[in-house]
Amino acid sequence: MASYLTSTTLIESVKRRAAIPESQSTFETDDFLAFANEEISIGILPTMMQYHEEFLVYSETIPLVANKSSYPIPHRAVGSKIRTMFYQDTSGNLQEMARINPEDLPYYQSSSSANRHVEYYIQNNNVVLVRTVGDSVSGSLVVTYYLRPNQLVSSDKVSVIQSINRTTGDISVNRVPSTFNLVDTVDLLQTKGGHRTYVMDLSLTGLNATTKVVTLSPGNIPEDLVVGDVVALSGECFIPQIPDDLHSVLAQRVAARCLEAQGDREALNAANAKLTEMEMKMGNLIDNRSEGNPQKVVNLRSPLRGGNARRGGRRGV
Repeated sequence: MASYLTSTTLIESVKRRAAIPESQSTFETDDFLAFANEEISIGILPTMMQYHEEFLVYSETIPLVANKSSYPIPHRAVGSKIRTMFYQDTSGNLQEMARINPEDLPYYQSSSSANRHVEYYIQNNNVVLVRTVGDSVSGSLVVTYYLRPNQLVSSDKVSVIQSINRTTGDISVNRVPSTFNLVDTVDLLQTKGGHRTYVMDLSLTGLNATTKVVTLSPGNIPEDLVVGDVVALSGECFIPQIPDDLHSVLAQRVAARCLEAQGDREALNAANAKLTEMEMKMGNLIDNRSEGNPQKVVNLRSPLRGGNARRGGRRGV
């Protein structure tokens, strides 16, 4: 038996918890999934992030472009925020970057070091490099951020992989949903071991509903992709992209939402009491992901490490 819930088994769990009869007409499948997506966003996700255990952290490399100093924060970043950002030179070496406040820009305006991008500020949904990028530019920005979990949809809207031809890019699946087309993009999703997103926003090069084959550029198929994994429209999934151990907590939160919507106060109080118990113990499941090894703390800004000298200082550098 799987340790995780799919959109189908999640709804079954919710119905058991809230004693919702199969014959009821109050909630449709989309209603249950809408509740689940809201509870992931407003309940589960903030709890996961508060432990700072690197859940949902993804990295993206953005090549610097001549005469372009402003770069958008990845559109799927939770809260439109980044976790860290580094400058990477052409040899692959990473340089720590520092965020400054926009009101401190006058202190840096005399900076003259070419192609040494170590400070940035945030403006709207962009990161802006303090040192202007000119005609001659090299290197990249390496941005890490918390990837927003995909939205839960019913299982008939995703494809489960049956075989992979890495030479032609043909991927045989159990079904080609009617929502798939060559205009929209897809995500490749892991089924076991974390339900992570392997690759996102890929364009399909072929689609055949009769033979149940979707085709991608072979170079876009990750090595980790295996039979049993999932092809879904970008931003969608059918397994909650949170640790398996939190799936029951999600089901309990959705059950409480259903009881609230029905106005069953007595059952709601009991459901919330159980939810409180589950959430009190949730930290034991997801906190301290490497108990046997103490985390090494490095003071990058100590005097022995050069302090501000590592960042190039301010005016005139």
